[in-house]
Amino acid sequence: MSKQKILVPLDGSDFSRRILPQIRQFFVADHVQLHLLHVAESPSGRVPAPSVPASSEYMDAPYFHSSQDANRSHHPIYASQERDSLLALLQDDLRRDARSLERDGYEVVQEVRFGEAAMEITHYAKKFKIDLIAMTTHGRTGLSRLIFGSVAEQITRTSPVPVMLLRPFDR
Repeated sequence: MSKQKILVPLDGSDFSRRILPQIRQFFVADHVQLHLLHVAESPSGRVPAPSVPASSEYMDAPYFHSSQDANRSHHPIYASQERDSLLALLQDDLRRDARSLERDGYEVVQEVRFGEAAMEITHYAKKFKIDLIAMTTHGRTGLSRLIFGSVAEQITRTSPVPVMLLRPFDR
């Protein structure tokens, strides 16, 4: 018998991790493979706006629009550098959750992706033939849902598999 694959999207917050006790309660470690997925926005880097010549006489002397741009020209941080740094941080964060689950006997796969959360989660579910997506939701309604949106709502509308949502309450 093959193991059921459960995708658990985590965003690094304690709120998103509140699904993990429910996973432990409802799914036997020997029967499931957990896929922990963190989706983050793609870093953009911090580089200056292009310089312009200071004047026609001094074509070689750059002019920057702000002192911040001038400083960034000497110390740029490229998107690839930010991405590599963020990737390492997010992988470490997922590794802590994975170790905890592995100590309880679960088989765990970890992955970090960059992009739009709902889209990346549903793509992952399709690609790896996930059987269930399990995640927390804030359960926003009305105006707050309109303003902040809902990743959980987007996933339930576009998911190729069943979605288990937990709306945790503080006791």
